[in-house]
Amino acid sequence: MRMAKFNLSHSLVYKGIFIFITALFYLCMGTGIRARAQETEEASTSEIVVVLDCSQSMKDADAGYAAFDVVKALAAALPRDYRVGLVAYQEEVCAKQPLGSSHEMMGRALEGIGYADYGNAGAGLWEAVSLLDSDAADKRIILISDGEIMMKTQEGTEESAELFDRAVKEAAGKGIRIDVAALGQKLEEGHTVYAAAGATGGQLYELPDGEALGDFTQAQLLEQCGLRVSHVGQINGLSGELSVRLPDCLMSKARLVLLGSQQNENMTVNCEAEKMQVSKGGTYTVIELLHPASDQVTIQMRADVPMDVNAYLSAEYDYRLSADYSYVQATQTANLRMHITDLSGRNMLEGHLQDGGVQVYLDGEQQEYRAAGGFFCLSGQYEQDAMADLRIGFDGLYGYYYGEPQVSVEIAVPVIIEEEPPGIDWFFWSVIIVFVAALVIIFCLAYRQKKRTAGKRRFIDESRTLPRETQNHKSEFNGKLQIYVIHSKEEIDYPPESINLFARCNRDIITLEWLLDACNLPLNLKGAERIILKPGDDRSLIIKNNSKASVLMGRELLLKGHAYHLYYGEKVTFIFDPEDTEIEVHYRDLKPNER
Repeated sequence: MRMAKFNLSHSLVYKGIFIFITALFYLCMGTGIRARAQETEEASTSEIVVVLDCSQSMKDADAGYAAFDVVKALAAALPRDYRVGLVAYQEEVCAKQPLGSSHEMMGRALEGIGYADYGNAGAGLWEAVSLLDSDAADKRIILISDGEIMMKTQEGTEESAELFDRAVKEAAGKGIRIDVAALGQKLEEGHTVYAAAGATGGQLYELPDGEALGDFTQAQLLEQCGLRVSHVGQINGLSGELSVRLPDCLMSKARLVLLGSQQNENMTVNCEAEKMQVSKGGTYTVIELLHPASDQVTIQMRADVPMDVNAYLSAEYDYRLSADYSYVQATQTANLRMHITDLSGRNMLEGHLQDGGVQVYLDGEQQEYRAAGGFFCLSGQYEQDAMADLRIGFDGLYGYYYGEPQVSVEIAVPVIIEEEPPGIDWFFWSVIIVFVAALVIIFCLAYRQKKRTAGKRRFIDESRTLPRETQNHKSEFNGKLQIYVIHSKEEIDYPPESINLFARCNRDIITLEWLLDACNLPLNLKGAERIILKPGDDRSLIIKNNSKASVLMGRELLLKGHAYHLYYGEKVTFIFDPEDTEIEVHYRDLKPNER
């Protein structure tokens, strides 16, 4: 029988070797494909597991079950870069949710669980460490407890404490940071959980009771997690209305996070979006808008007790990046254009990205660029064929951006066929020289005249305008004004406001006081009614200051009682010293869809 095995035909042997090599090849290819797919699809860079102590002793420290709100608030408010999990323990693990669980899943897992029985902190922490078994860049455990490790028997307590120490060492070895939120008075005797923070590089938060967990949650979101948000307003007192203007409608998801003491049962939200989801808790409300269709969101809240709510706006953008180029042979320059769109093909430069803040890199080096025609435009020198690697960055901008940030363009330098130079046409060059000399003379004279008048902004001498000419000349308002309250005496953070002059002004003149009233800015500024704006030539605005306020255009202080032109793209600053208020007004052209 053994000899028969060695007497196989050569064809069968070669066939077997071929099948083995083929199978090995596809196995390697499959592994490589899976690895690349994992690198592409894995969006999570941070993982958090919240461990809740649900033992009987927690009743005194957290009678309102505010600890449950911590994990639900994190699951609702954090973007897709974060995956949140849950472990709750009593004598054993009594609730568990894997990483990536939603707000609803967390709520269902905690239904019916109360503070009861003993606290097996060792089993809870060991289960949490087991959940964090990935290659995420940031892995963290938040342990909320009154600090005590206590089982029914002394032996059981010792076993739980030993397992807790092993879990802490395992977490330290895996690079997992443990933050401990200790409620109530710190225990000085017995087995406790406090040392887990110092042993893993985490922080120990000593909180008086569960009511302090609201501020703890806000600190976790805004400071520890570094949530990229913009503060958009406050709601204080027994009722209030908050109007939020989104920067654009190109985002995949807008998220409004309301943090602080609130009663959100009597809350209404008015907006236009493909879908809206509201997640609520005792100290938080998260409003998610999927593909918002309007940039205006209005929130109204009423309560039986005074509220103190801060509102924050975050957004998630999905984008695609493409690039092309044109080559200028004379300067050996490739003019590169980068085009960024959302997943439906809309140009994202029509949104808030047109205001700047984006970083553009060419072959690893940051470049100066300009936004024109819906593209990011830049250039590079290429003497021969090369591959241009372009990358885009969003550091410093609020919100989150998901897409492939890099694109490559193959630069092909055309081949030049050298020709014999033609003979010199002396007549042609004589004409050119005379023409250039005339241009130089004209330029010098113009420069000399400009230098005489440089540094002085032309104002309109209304005394030389005939009354009949003033009456017959009729202009209409154009464009729009964007109003920013830079500083106010009450230190209130007003959101930027905008008014469409073309659509809303059917009068000959307006005042700054009228603009503030039209934008619902309750600033009582003495003299605002004496600052006059009216339409001028070339779609400009004519500004005349008859008040005691200081008016600056750029760095130039405008003379009182004189009229000045304000053109598209310019801004004017009003400073009211008695009211300690500074306002910036930007004059902008209207987009086609705004007319």
